[in-house]
Amino acid sequence: MAMTVKKRTGGLVLAIWLFTVGAGRAEPQADFVLVVNAENEVTTISRKDVELIFLNKQRSWPDGKNIGVVINENPKIYESFSHTVLRRSSSQFLVFRKKMLFRGQGMPSPTLKTDKDVIVFVTEHVDSISYVSPDAVTPAVKVVSILQ
Repeated sequence: MAMTVKKRTGGLVLAIWLFTVGAGRAEPQADFVLVVNAENEVTTISRKDVELIFLNKQRSWPDGKNIGVVINENPKIYESFSHTVLRRSSSQFLVFRKKMLFRGQGMPSPTLKTDKDVIVFVTEHVDSISYVSPDAVTPAVKVVSILQ
């Protein structure tokens, strides 16, 4: 009987410990958010679709309009986006973009150096998409949730 009580108590303690350890862990904050023009109807998009869009394999929105991709070259954001969404290093993504041009598979997406420039671009191009740091978001753009 004493052995059964110890097993139950030990299992209960382990379950409580696992619950509190798991509850104390927050999801890491992303270094970037995906943004589109405020008039764009898209509110969520799968990670896979974002990957296809930025690898130039999906070129239109569900309504048939062409997607205007712009690359944010801010090193921290570029690396985080490449790793998280594209599952590639930033240098692998750069090589991909250069090969696309070299092979004549289309023009690579325009690149901009700052969040502010990206926000201006997305604001001026209704069907565009990009990524910026979370604190750069303005009412002129809409943050789109990335679904796993």
